[in-house]
Amino acid sequence: MPKLPIGDIGAVEVVYDYGTESGQANLVISPYLGAVKERINDAYADVQEEDYGDASVDAVFKGTTVEVEIPMARSTLLQLAGVLPGVELSGSVLTFSNKCGSSMYDSAVPLLFKPKRDGVVSTNHAEWILVYKCFPYRAIELSFDRSTQRVHLVKFKVFPMQESGYEGKYCQEGVA
Repeated sequence: MPKLPIGDIGAVEVVYDYGTESGQANLVISPYLGAVKERINDAYADVQEEDYGDASVDAVFKGTTVEVEIPMARSTLLQLAGVLPGVELSGSVLTFSNKCGSSMYDSAVPLLFKPKRDGVVSTNHAEWILVYKCFPYRAIELSFDRSTQRVHLVKFKVFPMQESGYEGKYCQEGVA
């Protein structure tokens, strides 16, 4: 039985701003606690005719949304400042600012997923997943109790490419 190159189960290394020349290029988002998730959802609208009541006679695609979630755990302040938007690091202090009115697409960068096996990151490009244009946003809910480990949940809004030759594309499984 054929298997996906990415494997069936296991951890992953996530590289933020993969392949660019920015100041945060190739920042490894690790460690994390819980599932790193990539969600791809197609939206559609039903087409109906009165003769068939509430049953659809067809459907039309309305677009695809893609989102990534990474529950950052035991992260360094430098990692959090490098990934979280509107966060400044001064010494050992993270300051969170309000985000309002700035474009996410203009600052979107690639994310790269590299599966791990036995704690070793894959070097096989056929197993990697590249998400082209994504920008993080904060969805942090820190718990303070006797049994819940604190994580900074970072979500990424993924945009369809608008650059020539890649219009409408989101990601690829397998990296050349």
